[in-house]
Amino acid sequence: MINIYKELNYRDKESFIAVESLINSLDLGPQKKLVSNQFPDWVYIVKDYIKDHWNKQISLDELSKLCSVHKVTISKYFEKYAGSTVLLYQRKIRMIRALELMYISGYSLTEIAFLCGFSDQSHFTRYFRQMIGFLPKELQKN
Repeated sequence: MINIYKELNYRDKESFIAVESLINSLDLGPQKKLVSNQFPDWVYIVKDYIKDHWNKQISLDELSKLCSVHKVTISKYFEKYAGSTVLLYQRKIRMIRALELMYISGYSLTEIAFLCGFSDQSHFTRYFRQMIGFLPKELQKN
């Protein structure tokens, strides 16, 4: 978390890439070890879809139709293959995008929260602090 904060003090592309990498490597609680380096095709489809639709609400039904895999299978095995639940994976992507918006835009935290698909700023702030380790306001001060 301290490394993320240090990198966020520098406002250049290399620092943003470093922060993105640090967020992806965060230990966000109990996670299962990845099964192997080779995943079923549907895992890649789900990950790509979440990356492309990071600011939208995505249901398991939607993902199920997209990759022709039952929603219980996605829910049960995505974590096994990807290292985090579908919801946590989407939150990671949203945090990366939120940091990007904080870097390059003049948006308020409320605007960033809505742009990133959160229902309100307090929801966004709670997850930001949980995942990044400090409040988004602290970043905006720098």
